[in-house]
Amino acid sequence: MGIANTQYEGNRKKDIKTTAFETPFGEVSVFKSGQKIPFEYTSEKYCFSNGISADVHYVGIDTRDYLINDEFEIRIGNINGFQYYDSDENTVMQEFHNNKFCIAVIGYDSNYCFATDRFMVEDYTFGSFGTDYGMKYKIVRDPKRCEYAYEYLIYTRIVCLPISDKYDAADLIDYELV
Repeated sequence: MGIANTQYEGNRKKDIKTTAFETPFGEVSVFKSGQKIPFEYTSEKYCFSNGISADVHYVGIDTRDYLINDEFEIRIGNINGFQYYDSDENTVMQEFHNNKFCIAVIGYDSNYCFATDRFMVEDYTFGSFGTDYGMKYKIVRDPKRCEYAYEYLIYTRIVCLPISDKYDAADLIDYELV
């Protein structure tokens, strides 16, 4: 079974192993040391409370295949203008928009403090932080020692909504998905 099916018990379509997929802002890719790497993804239709429907893409990286200090960058096209939008106790959201679409990258927040080199709550294998180009993760603990999927699976959601005068796309994504 793929990452999504392992973690979410088959609530979505079957995972696809790829090195990229398309969005209105260009292709989504995962990089390690500047090189594209394969990852798993799946998509699920989500109907927002205002009736707008969009695909939510789930990008998954199994850290058990990697080592401490390995870093991963999730990039969308050539965007270099993502901005921090919001977070809660479990996620952090980066947002970018043009005059047609809003795209959000929602990463799992492991509550890892790079300054103190420790987790604030629970132990995971990775630390996460938003960047101008999307989301970045760094393995900070040996993934092979983890027994639960939530400890070693890096999951990032990506969603695009059209811009409209009737709603604020970033607020809608934040309110319903973060």
